[in-house]
Amino acid sequence: MNAPDRFVEQQREVPHSDEAEQSIIGALMTDNEAIDRIGHLCAEHFYRYDHRLIFSAIQRMIIANRRADMITVYEALASSGHADQVGGLPYLNKVVAAAPSAAGIVRWAEIVIDRWKLRGLLTAADEVAELVYSRDGKTVNEIIDAAQAKFEPLADASAKDPQLIGQFLTPIVERIDEQFHGSSTHSKALSTGLRDLDEKLGGGMRAGQLIIVAGRPGMGKTAIALGVAEAAADAGTTSLFFSQEMVGDELCSRALSRASGLPMDKILDGKKFAKDDGSAEWSMLTKGVQRVSELQLIVDDRPAMTLNAIRGAARMVKRRSGLGLIVIDYLGLMAATEGNNRNEQVGANTRGLKAMAKQLGVPIVLLAQLSRKCDERGDKRPLPSDLRDSGEIEQDADVIIFLYRDEVYNPDSRDKGVAEIHIAKQRNGPTGIVGAAYIGERTLFADLMPGTRFGAQPGDEAPRKSKRGFE
Repeated sequence: MNAPDRFVEQQREVPHSDEAEQSIIGALMTDNEAIDRIGHLCAEHFYRYDHRLIFSAIQRMIIANRRADMITVYEALASSGHADQVGGLPYLNKVVAAAPSAAGIVRWAEIVIDRWKLRGLLTAADEVAELVYSRDGKTVNEIIDAAQAKFEPLADASAKDPQLIGQFLTPIVERIDEQFHGSSTHSKALSTGLRDLDEKLGGGMRAGQLIIVAGRPGMGKTAIALGVAEAAADAGTTSLFFSQEMVGDELCSRALSRASGLPMDKILDGKKFAKDDGSAEWSMLTKGVQRVSELQLIVDDRPAMTLNAIRGAARMVKRRSGLGLIVIDYLGLMAATEGNNRNEQVGANTRGLKAMAKQLGVPIVLLAQLSRKCDERGDKRPLPSDLRDSGEIEQDADVIIFLYRDEVYNPDSRDKGVAEIHIAKQRNGPTGIVGAAYIGERTLFADLMPGTRFGAQPGDEAPRKSKRGFE
């Protein structure tokens, strides 16, 4: 008795739809105007090579304002030497005769694109398998990053038709009205945790924005970024902090100092606590521990992450717990994924992060280093030209913020304990400088008292007496 071999793999059909492809090209040769409803469809989406040739010919003729029917399309294909490859006039006649009206062309295009995505998944899976079997010296994490990069282009790419600008008005006016009356259910700007900075940013950070925070070492970039992440977490959303410079427990120590009110030196060295078990310091520590433990702040401290690794981690967090803000500390420590030199590599990362902010619908705060050029000037306040590695950073960013603390360069500065936050670029708002208090022992930025003067200039030596304070 011959039992069937259960292990013989059945031949599976490659995902495609001849009917949908034929219906599209047949309907287009009958109704050329139908192409306006499927502007997102490309020749590469078709499975059959002959259908690609026919669709390309139709598309070129319509764009050139020429009539594309069965005869003219055949003539165009014949002149390019492709008529025999598509079955000649008999096949074109068959397709046109069998085609229904163009009423369903949008749905047919969706079917063709869906099948193209499925074929892409199969191809990517084969390529990933090849990566696994022939590693070529790659680490497992590098293979995973490469695999994510292959699947990423097949992510949701649903078409959105162009609209008259007036069609955007209704939701905007409704949002303004609801916000005015305090009853808005629309997505609001996300607070940075600093009153004056929020006001300058038109209420705070917005979904899809790439916000660059740049400064020289020691200016407090990580401190302000952690404050922004905590403010977002306090607002009830999840923050994701990619800490490529500090390990997780260093970041947590900072958060504990900020939450408890205890200086960093006591968080780092428990011997400095008061000996009395009932001292206020232990009570402050307890309250700080409780507050930090309740923060919806997720830390990923893997070093030298690629753009694909960051994107994959962000998508996973959003899927599991929702996501309101991403912070990356910092751009210079991200691994390069493409580009022949450092400028191109940095530019590729900033472009990718801007696209990711739009795809995930969250603001991304990206920290960046400034070059040493500003240290060589008399006035050491940063300029856009000081951005390190790539001029594309300035182009890709929606908002660029420079941090400057005069006391870093001038120990006797009259602006001790004050940071200047310079909004050097804002696509949809004003630029300018706002002030914030900087509490060094807790690495904390906080609001200044309203009306506080600041802005020491080179040559200002004597400390200035003024009333200022912070929370």
